[in-house]
Amino acid sequence: MKLHENQLNLILHLIRLNIMTYEDCLKFLDTENTGDMIAMSYVFRPLTKNGYVVKSKDGVVAVLQKGRDLFPEEGPLISVASRGKPRLRVLHVSRVCMWMEKNGVPISGELLDTEEPYFIPSARWRDIAKGILSTTRFAGVLLAYEKRYAVYDIGDGNMEWQVRAESSLFYYRYGSFETKAHGMILICEHCRRDEIAKQIIRQTMWSRKSLLKEQYSETDKPVRYSRSPIKLRAQYEHVYLTTPALLATSLKRIYDEEETIETTIDDGERAYNPKEGNWVDWPNRYFLNPAFNILLLVYFFSAAKGLQHLLMGEWADHISELKYILCVHQEDLEVAKMYPDVTGMKEVSMYVYRPDEDSEED
Repeated sequence: MKLHENQLNLILHLIRLNIMTYEDCLKFLDTENTGDMIAMSYVFRPLTKNGYVVKSKDGVVAVLQKGRDLFPEEGPLISVASRGKPRLRVLHVSRVCMWMEKNGVPISGELLDTEEPYFIPSARWRDIAKGILSTTRFAGVLLAYEKRYAVYDIGDGNMEWQVRAESSLFYYRYGSFETKAHGMILICEHCRRDEIAKQIIRQTMWSRKSLLKEQYSETDKPVRYSRSPIKLRAQYEHVYLTTPALLATSLKRIYDEEETIETTIDDGERAYNPKEGNWVDWPNRYFLNPAFNILLLVYFFSAAKGLQHLLMGEWADHISELKYILCVHQEDLEVAKMYPDVTGMKEVSMYVYRPDEDSEED
């Protein structure tokens, strides 16, 4: 039978990533993002009927030899366990790879000589970047325009977070400048994005005194497995929260973030201490956040609450002119307003970026 491009791409994906859930296979086949899973099931059915792939009773799809024969030069990028948590982990990695491919980001098992975006699964990245602790939960690394982002599938936000282990992706001592991550991209369920963002921010704010320390010890020794909720550390540098449906928009905003920061405010200068914002035009300190960096929101809330405390003390007269200004997109405003005591401060202002489709006159 003659296979369509989306069917061939699914077979290739399964050759390289070994397995994927049936639901994710249907989403992979839905190249037009119609959301019509019934129609996609009819696209999928010939692949099992003609012996290219097989679907097990638990809803996991794997490629058969007939499918492998279509791409004889391709092989698996990662190995897969027969059951348990390791198998579930491969399904998460396969899902993230699917999201990347659907947004035009190719998958590779090695470093490429290009600045264009591509994605390396976690198992292959461990071979490249030495010193990453074994309990890290990242699905892989997105390399784009000389930056590296550790990518996570956090689902409903209730995953067991390895606070110290995830920091090993940012090591200098046991890693290198060539492999050190510049930030994280957390992909969560679409309908719960704001709830998950608030949950992560609150968890971090409660322990911000220790989590936002700039200095920390690096170790290549195993650390105890943590059952902690997701918390952010200063070492993560940038933590972007998005969803599968918003991923295309988020990636563009992440790629363009530095240019957006440089061109948002006419006066002032770039600042590089996130605890005090990323742009300064005294007495205004701006927290410019065009890509929904929730770690930057933590810094903003922490700075505002710190200012509240100072205004009640003997330093009030010396800092009375200081203003903190947050800039976010409209869809991020609910999270930005999560602390009423911050939004109620006369020293705090919030602005919304103009939608991308607006003209200069709007």
